[in-house]
Amino acid sequence: MPTAIIRLALVAFIAALAVLPAPAAAQDTPLRIAAEPAVPPSVARAFVDALASAGVSAELAPAPADLRLLPHGSDAAPAAQQVLAPAVRMASTLEGITLAELRAVWTGAGKSPAFSRIHVTANTAGALAPLLGAAGPNVKVAAADKLDAAVWADKAGIAVVPFDALTVRLRALKLDGQNPADNRFDASAWPLTHRATVAADTERGRAALEAAKSALPATNRDPSKLTVLVMTGVTAMARHSAVAIDKSGDPAFLARKVGPELAAADITTASNEIPFVAGCVANPSANNLVFCSKPEYWENLALSGVDAVGLSGNHLLDFGRKAALDSLAFYQSKGIPVYGGGANEKAAAEPLIIERNGNRIAFLAANQHGPAVAWAGPDKPGSARFDLAKMQAAIRSLEPEVDLVFAEIQHLETNYQGDYVNVPNDRAEIDFRGLIDAGADVVTGVMAHAPQAVETRKGKLILYGLGNLYFDQTWSWPTRTGLVPRHTIYDGKLLNTELLVTVIDKNFQLRWATPAERAQVLKSIFNVSRW
Repeated sequence: MPTAIIRLALVAFIAALAVLPAPAAAQDTPLRIAAEPAVPPSVARAFVDALASAGVSAELAPAPADLRLLPHGSDAAPAAQQVLAPAVRMASTLEGITLAELRAVWTGAGKSPAFSRIHVTANTAGALAPLLGAAGPNVKVAAADKLDAAVWADKAGIAVVPFDALTVRLRALKLDGQNPADNRFDASAWPLTHRATVAADTERGRAALEAAKSALPATNRDPSKLTVLVMTGVTAMARHSAVAIDKSGDPAFLARKVGPELAAADITTASNEIPFVAGCVANPSANNLVFCSKPEYWENLALSGVDAVGLSGNHLLDFGRKAALDSLAFYQSKGIPVYGGGANEKAAAEPLIIERNGNRIAFLAANQHGPAVAWAGPDKPGSARFDLAKMQAAIRSLEPEVDLVFAEIQHLETNYQGDYVNVPNDRAEIDFRGLIDAGADVVTGVMAHAPQAVETRKGKLILYGLGNLYFDQTWSWPTRTGLVPRHTIYDGKLLNTELLVTVIDKNFQLRWATPAERAQVLKSIFNVSRW
């Protein structure tokens, strides 16, 4: 064949190859992402996961790459951030620390009167080094599955963990007054956040960033996935507390000092034991055990931001069936759902499901102690009668429908001698643990007029008794105090529980405990708690 013809054939063949599409495998290979050494592996992994959630397959790989992850401070686009949180074992009364203290102990350059050691995982240690400096001898590295035990074994130690690694056993600490478990948290002012940016080096990388922009920056603390839930103890606005409201001329007198803080939660619940009755007259007689509240007293619960009311108490029928039904209608007129009590036994046993910020939470409650007259019947209003097997079955049936189940029990208020104590009776322990074993995430005793012990079981939480909220039992220090658990739920998981402490003043108005009072109350229950 002549040389000229061969040359023409080769030119035609090469031209044909040039217009062929690239092999499919080249398009299907994962996007390559190179992370600079200053970017912690956990932050880089969060970025990869965020791309995957947007349908972009990617992998961490050395340069050259389609995308480069850079330390915070570059001009590139935000890519990912990891919020870290100081934490302490729940049995500690330590409330908060300062950044100066944390840095001093971390580097070994100074000391803190509150703690001496900091427990972290290797990944967290790497993320903290750019934020706090080089780790000194006070920093103790543990495997992730050993960190909880290390902190609990060290009474002078705290931990620093990723926000989403908090648990009910590792409670978040305030840092310079801020707490990442709070829904009022200012992320922009938080010094323990590791941020990374991203730069695109290829057209494919730029296209991937555009496709995934709704999922970026990746974060382990997305406010749209966070719900703060506040639950409260005994409310019975009657007797001396009712007289105090009337005397003050302020229908929200009892809640004036604490209500706004309770209302700051995304969901606030109250356990109101008594009916709202038109024409109710305050009766402060010492032997008066027949209770009602004027409808005007609702303003205390309104100021507290109450979103739902538990009716497992034993005084709903104190003024008869009509008053109980009228009280249920009163809640309905306020747009307030109830649970644990109702117009009949079927309604009383119905769970209440509330969804906030993507977290779906079930509430159910029942009355174990009675008296029998307080229990709802087929055609009679009242509280749901507690039956362990039935409540366990209800919890199991709820689990596929919700993220978390909160169960409440109105149990025996005292020990078997009739005293208000901080140790639950053995029957309560059996019942409360039985609900945890059935799948409840938190079990709360709403009967106790004094704070009671705490227990963690299978990674879940039991609060045996919260004590009083709005009531008049000022005759002893234990009955003047109460616990307000503030639960932080994130992406369907209970991450954190902080126990706030209240005190009923001699004028029957509620206030927050002083630091010394808070520590004393918490120590009194932690010392008898089951950890």
